[in-house]
Amino acid sequence: MSRTRSIPQPVPDVLAVDRDSVRLAAIDIGSNSIHMIVAQINADGTMTNLWRVKEAVGLGRLSFPSHRLSREAMDQAMGALTRILQAARQRRVEKILAVATSAVREAHNGGDFIERVRRKLRLDVRVVSAREEARLIYVAVRHAAPLGSDPEFIIDVGGGSVELIVGNDRQTLLLESRKLGAARMTAQHVKTDPISDEEKASLLKHYDHDLTSICEQIIALKPVGAIGTSGTLENLAEMCSPTPPASANAADAPLIIERARFQEMVAELVKAKPKDRAKMPGLDPQRQDQIVAGALLVNEFFERLKLRKIRICRSALREGIVLDYIQRHMPEIAIRREVPDPRRRSVLGLARRCEWNRVHSEHVTRLTLELFDDLKSLHGLGAGERELIEYGAMLHDIGWHIGHKSHHKHSMYLILHGGLKGFTPEEIQIVANIARYHRKSPPKSKHPDYQVLSPRAKQIVDIGAGILRIADGMDRSHGAVIQEVRCTISDDEIVCTLSAKSDAALELWAAKRKDDLFTKAFGRDITFRLIRR
Repeated sequence: MSRTRSIPQPVPDVLAVDRDSVRLAAIDIGSNSIHMIVAQINADGTMTNLWRVKEAVGLGRLSFPSHRLSREAMDQAMGALTRILQAARQRRVEKILAVATSAVREAHNGGDFIERVRRKLRLDVRVVSAREEARLIYVAVRHAAPLGSDPEFIIDVGGGSVELIVGNDRQTLLLESRKLGAARMTAQHVKTDPISDEEKASLLKHYDHDLTSICEQIIALKPVGAIGTSGTLENLAEMCSPTPPASANAADAPLIIERARFQEMVAELVKAKPKDRAKMPGLDPQRQDQIVAGALLVNEFFERLKLRKIRICRSALREGIVLDYIQRHMPEIAIRREVPDPRRRSVLGLARRCEWNRVHSEHVTRLTLELFDDLKSLHGLGAGERELIEYGAMLHDIGWHIGHKSHHKHSMYLILHGGLKGFTPEEIQIVANIARYHRKSPPKSKHPDYQVLSPRAKQIVDIGAGILRIADGMDRSHGAVIQEVRCTISDDEIVCTLSAKSDAALELWAAKRKDDLFTKAFGRDITFRLIRR
C-alpha cells in the first residue's frame, strides 16, 4: 500500500520553544490514516498549530468486514507511528496524546494492537468512544469556526464512522455517531468499479435505514447552517471548487461545498471509470476507491436536511484533543509564566493535584529555609541540597489528599510516584524521605526507603527532615503565628529566636516536641527564645 505524508504550513523556528509555553503532539489513529499535529500552548491558553503530518495506512480497509486488524495493516501502522513519533521528538514536544477511533475500537484484536504500540513504542493510546470522538470534534469546531448562539449542524465523515453534532457556542444539543464511514461502506457495499446500480441501491437503502431517524432529530433542532470536517469532506470540497487549490499553497484557503455544484460532481463521480475518476481535479489518489460511498452519503444529508452549502472547518479530532487538554490543564499551563523553572513547576503541579494546604506549606517552607540558611556553617550543604529540602517542605503534607492517619507516609508515596520531572531517581527519594520524616518517628534501620539511600543522601535527609520537623511545629496552629526565626550557634547549643505576632505557646510546645532528629543531625541541643512583635 502506498504511503502519503503531508507537511503543510511550515512555521519559522519550529524547533524554538518558548519557556512559557507547552509543546504537545496529538495523534489520531484513524481508519484510513494516522494524523498528527504539533501545537504550541501559550501561558494564556491560546493554541498555535506548528506542524502536521498524515500517513495513510488503511487500518480499517480489511477490519470492517472481518472485525479484525490484519497483520499487514498493524505492521504498517507501527511503521508509520515510529516515523511520526520520531518527528514529534525532533520537534521537542513535551507530551504526546494519542487516540484511536472506530477501526481499533471495533476490532476483536484492537487491544493487541494497543498493547503492541505501548510495549514497542512506549506510547499510550486511548481508545475513544464514538460519543467522545464527536465531543472532541465539536470542541475543535467551536474553537475554529467559531460558532454563534444559533445551533449549527456539524458532520465529520471518517473511514469507519460519521460523527453528527448539533451545537452552538455554548453547548452541544446532539452528539451522535453512525457506522457509515467511507471505508466501511465501500468494504460492505461496493465490489465493482464503477459502482453498479444494484450496489448503489443497496448502499442508499443502508443509508436510509440509518439516517431517517437521526435526520429527523437534527431538523427538530433547527440548525441554521452546516459545517464539515475530515479528509473526505475536504477532498469533496476541493473537487467541487472551480479551481481546485494545490494543498501545498492553500492550507488556509476557505472551502465550501455548494449543493448544485456538488450534485453535478456526484453524478459524474458515480459513472466514472477508475481511469477517468483518477483524472478528476482535486481528487486525492488515496481516496479514489472510497470517495463514491462518501459522496453519496454527503448527498443524503444535502437532500434530507435541505442544506444549501457545507462550510469546511480544517480543525477536527486532533485539534479537539489539544483543546480538551488545555481546558483540563489550564492551571498547569498558566503557571509557566509565573514559574519558569521546570523542576519547581513540577513540584507545584504535584502539590496542586493533591489539593495541598498552600498557605501552611509555603509558610513552613519559608521557616525551613530560614533555619537552613542560618545553620549553613554547621551543615555545609549547598544550593542543590537547599532546593531538595525546600521541595520536601513544600510537599510534606500532600499525604492529607489520601488521609490524615499516616499522612507523612502517604506524602512519601505520592512524591515517589507523582511523576516529578527534571529530577534524578535519588533526588526524588531524598525529597520523599524528607517529607516522610516531618512527623512521628525519625529514620530507623527497619525503614527500607531510607536504608537504600547513599550516605550522602541520608545526611541531606537527616538535616532537611530535622529542620522541617521544627519548622512544621512552629506552624502547629496553621495560623502563621511565628513570623520569623533566627539562629545563633555556640559550641554546644543552637538558640532559635522566634518572632511571633500573637500567643505562640502551642507553636513553641510543638517545636520542642519535634527536636529529636534536629539535635541528632547537628550534635547540639536547641533552645527556643520567643519575642512578641
